[in-house]
Amino acid sequence: MTAPPAPADVCIVGTGAAGLTLAARCAAFGLEVLVLEAGGARLEPAVQDAYAGDVADARVHWPPDTYRIRALGGTTSLWGGRSIPFDPIDFEQRDWVAHSGWPIGYDDVAPYYPSAMEAAEAGAFDHTPSAPIVPGLDGEWLHTTIERFSRPTDFWTRYGKQLTAAPNVRVLTHAPVTAVRLAADGNSVDHLAVRAPDGSDWQVRARHYVLAAGGLETARLLLASDDVQPDGVGNTGGWLGRGYMCHLAATFGMAHFTGAPRSIGFDYERDAEGIYIRRRIAPTPEAQRALRLLNGTARLHIRDANDPAHGDPVLSLMFLAAFAVKYEYSRGAREADRSLGPYLRHIANIARHPLQLANFVRTWGVKRYLASRRIPSIALPSRDNRYPLEFVSEQSPNWDSRVQLTSARDALGMRRLLVDWRVASADFDSARATYRLMRDELARTGTGTLTYDEDALKDALLDAGAYGGHHSGTTRMSATPRDGVVDRDCRVHGVAGLYVASAAVTPTSSQANPTLTAIALALRLADHLKEQCR
Repeated sequence: MTAPPAPADVCIVGTGAAGLTLAARCAAFGLEVLVLEAGGARLEPAVQDAYAGDVADARVHWPPDTYRIRALGGTTSLWGGRSIPFDPIDFEQRDWVAHSGWPIGYDDVAPYYPSAMEAAEAGAFDHTPSAPIVPGLDGEWLHTTIERFSRPTDFWTRYGKQLTAAPNVRVLTHAPVTAVRLAADGNSVDHLAVRAPDGSDWQVRARHYVLAAGGLETARLLLASDDVQPDGVGNTGGWLGRGYMCHLAATFGMAHFTGAPRSIGFDYERDAEGIYIRRRIAPTPEAQRALRLLNGTARLHIRDANDPAHGDPVLSLMFLAAFAVKYEYSRGAREADRSLGPYLRHIANIARHPLQLANFVRTWGVKRYLASRRIPSIALPSRDNRYPLEFVSEQSPNWDSRVQLTSARDALGMRRLLVDWRVASADFDSARATYRLMRDELARTGTGTLTYDEDALKDALLDAGAYGGHHSGTTRMSATPRDGVVDRDCRVHGVAGLYVASAAVTPTSSQANPTLTAIALALRLADHLKEQCR
């Protein structure tokens, strides 16, 4: 194509989970859809470089070009597939959570979760556990919840053929958007500035524009579009790029259960459709209100694979094979002590248990690499009924946690990002209180003990850093422009026809990975656009 594409009903920027699900839904409604992808069919280093930037504290946040892929399917090619809805309490105004409260409620999003589960290939919208994770522990204060898993699904594999075959859809690759150009009065979009595949600059127009480029890049694009609105598009209240959340997480503390080892729900289950499911333990909504907790959860984890004292051949193999695993999932093992002494002890673990390791490799290889639906991770039974806890908590919205532009520029001339992720003291207080609750309930119910060093919890959470690619909140949803960037319909405040489909719009981050809710909000947006295009 040597000229800009003809105007469409909807122009979608980005081909991740939200963008492609939105495109498929809009196409099914009969709308003319244009999809712009900055990359190509697969990751290209020169293209990926646009995601590079700075972090204010490298200890607590990954480099901005990790956990993001600039290619068809976006970061779903890295996605682990965990598909969990937000909880009703997450949408509420909570006086103990700063800047909480959505302009919509759980009931506005819930009707879209079943279709979001279908889009993610994660099975039924049924998150009822088959049994307690620890018999006798569930009650007023703690309860068992579950997480369901996608294949995991690469959304370009899921929707690519369907979209490229549709007569009312055009997908353009190597077409990065470099700016949102507003009309002179700032109340509508005149065009998107796009660097065409041939290197020329296009002005792309549509009736409606949707930015679905992820929690970091969407904010970057709006901040960079400062020719009409000097602080960036949608930044009337100053929230653009602020309120940046991921999740707090750490593998911390050791639970020792008193019940029969076979009764502990540490392992993956599969439902009638073959969907992988795993149980978790979490404070009840009543406990959150009574104790003023952030929403959080804990999974039963494997022992630290980096420490050869575990004596387990499987864990030792994980340590030795770290460099064969994607960086995003092996950084801890890569940065562990890899001197000769630990190496020899890991090799000795393998040498002592060759049959156990051979059996694991055989079954794991089938479940992980040969099956169409992959087992999400390694779950090993504990010989002594002791399990580390993998704790995950929402992060409260924080004005000082933000992304902003630097003076450095990428090859397209766009200013690069500086990521300044910060954690409020209330978040650490909530984590400590949640651990105390789990410890006390295990003791009260006689189901086990939980040992940990409370003074070390803050450092453990900071060492784990911002959890993966859960980039949320940078274009938060709000009732008024003063309190956020987009309205209840995900439209940028004050700008007709400009929307965001991304976890960037979530005002709070829940205990859940944001992907499923981002998909649900994209489906809801599609219904809104259908009405707008009548």
